[in-house]
Amino acid sequence: MRSRNLIAGVGLLCAGALGLPSSANAGGGPGDAGLLFLRQGIGAREAAMGGTGVASTEGAAAAYWNPSRLAFAEAGTSFLVQQQSWLGSFDYTAASLAHHGTFGVVGLTFAGFFADKIDRYGNDMVGIPEGTFSPYDLAFGGSYSRAFSEEFALGAQVKLAYEKIDIYSGSLLLFDLFATWDLRHLPGVTLGVSATNLGGQMTINQEPFDPPKAVAVGGAWSPRSGSLADRLTVAGDLTFVNDGGEKGHLGAEVKVVPELALRAGYKLNYDNQGLTAGAGIRYNAFGLGYAYEDVGDDALDPGHRVSLEFYF
Repeated sequence: MRSRNLIAGVGLLCAGALGLPSSANAGGGPGDAGLLFLRQGIGAREAAMGGTGVASTEGAAAAYWNPSRLAFAEAGTSFLVQQQSWLGSFDYTAASLAHHGTFGVVGLTFAGFFADKIDRYGNDMVGIPEGTFSPYDLAFGGSYSRAFSEEFALGAQVKLAYEKIDIYSGSLLLFDLFATWDLRHLPGVTLGVSATNLGGQMTINQEPFDPPKAVAVGGAWSPRSGSLADRLTVAGDLTFVNDGGEKGHLGAEVKVVPELALRAGYKLNYDNQGLTAGAGIRYNAFGLGYAYEDVGDDALDPGHRVSLEFYF
């Protein structure tokens, strides 16, 4: 069974990799992919932990990061809403829902990325503005996951992305694939893999561009015995993208008390991102999280993300 699970996971990774350009191909550099808001993530916990989540995500945020992770969690439903201010000019609003029942895990996601008003000019791009417009992006997704053994689970998501820039707009259907290994012979160790934003090109104003395809592999460890049992989580993700070099993500969470968690992380190989930090409060069926995301540039405002989560 384990060998078949490994083959299935490798197959998933290869399927995602087929959607990424090799380093030898032209047009695989920064700026070649659009719809980059799809990489912003959902959940203050994951953001505060350096953008890790493929193997460490929890609750409703897993509907974005890796819904197959919830196949080994307790049955139930969680709902999350979040608001993020980004670079002082953008608002990122998202919501996700995950339900784990006897039939598997069902997830729903929504993301909206909204820019401040921009002046509209004529073809010469000079003179008096002819008005203003506000670009925005939207995405709606639905996923299903289930466990195929005590250690292995698979998931898939279909989502519709929409972008509007002034009078121009476009839409695109995208697909995500996920896998999780909960290693029983290594208690507390979880491995995850995702292949996201797979699909064709979107065209706006007769200009085609690729979506932000990515393959991510991650690992997480939470001790099952000792003084840190169920209190510490250490995670790391490595992401391969179709518009630049590999990205690294490191993060950790410590529960000072069961109701209060402190989090920190770091993003590697980013031009303007690095340190992250935050905290989370959980009281009965209610959770509140905050994340700070440094952008490494004094001229740009850092990211602030707040999320509310409800458990049923």
